[in-house]
Amino acid sequence: MSDMKVFAHYIKDDTTGNEYRWRTLLQIGNSWNIIGSIVMKNPGSSKPLSKIDDEVSLKPLNEFSDKGDWYSFSVDKTMQQIENIFRAYYKQNGDKTLEGVIQVFNLMNVRDPNLEIALLKNKKANCLFSETLKDDLTQLVPPVYLGWGSLGKNPIFKNNAESIFNKVIKELNGQYLNPEFYKNSYCHPLYLMLFGKNKQKCQMILDSFCQSKV
Repeated sequence: MSDMKVFAHYIKDDTTGNEYRWRTLLQIGNSWNIIGSIVMKNPGSSKPLSKIDDEVSLKPLNEFSDKGDWYSFSVDKTMQQIENIFRAYYKQNGDKTLEGVIQVFNLMNVRDPNLEIALLKNKKANCLFSETLKDDLTQLVPPVYLGWGSLGKNPIFKNNAESIFNKVIKELNGQYLNPEFYKNSYCHPLYLMLFGKNKQKCQMILDSFCQSKV
């Protein structure tokens, strides 16, 4: 049983009803050292639990970002599989324990477990933090897994996805990716580690990621 804790910036816009979650941190154990990053589609079923306002808890969080209020969030199925991806990575690289922070970024920060609804909500997004590409690019720490599925090829998100892809493949641990943007499947963690885990394609992607060196 994982002892994962989830923290993120969060805003609900009362004028549109949209919810936004960004700068998401999955903390495993008690360490605040960053042990990897992942970029996906949008925040899904993980729900805000409570606003964090005590100074002891805020101190390490504000070192990551002080651009918004911090909240604790529930752990959803995708986050559990993200943990499994990085657990596999570190086991392959000789570290059987997993402790630290996995950073979660998204192509859009509109929170909704239904992607189609999230896309509709994104059209009326007027929040400063509806997407945070500029900051996200500077905060990526390897190993970096890209798991946004086909959304990165959507014309609305393609430029941002390519910016992230180029950063990862040129400066971070991108050797597991095909150097041609469109030749990657960007398997979502739920498919990679759960629904498609017995498929050869998923096994090859995971194995290739686990062999990439920081």
